[in-house]
Amino acid sequence: MTQDLLELMQERITIGLEREKTLEAIEGWERTAQLSLKEGPEYHFIVKDNNITVHEGPIDNPDMRIQSDEDTIRKLFLEEMSAASALLKRKLKVKGSASDLMKIRHIF
Repeated sequence: MTQDLLELMQERITIGLEREKTLEAIEGWERTAQLSLKEGPEYHFIVKDNNITVHEGPIDNPDMRIQSDEDTIRKLFLEEMSAASALLKRKLKVKGSASDLMKIRHIF
């Protein structure tokens, strides 16, 4: 199921990068984020050169750390749940600077 989730995230990021709001949010922004799932798998995101990529595995010294479960991540990427809702329900935990937290919603 892990590969399936990676493909979903990559596909939805590609769609997201076609949105003007997403492009405006990440313009000139360079960050890394590590996503750790309760089920065990880890992924990392790289925001650089006005692009977002997602890869399997951890990354050294990420700017943000995200913890969740696979079901919640799927819902976020399929836009069935908002990041704000997931945070309020404690289904999503994000550690990073306040400005980074405001921008992360454009990745999901």
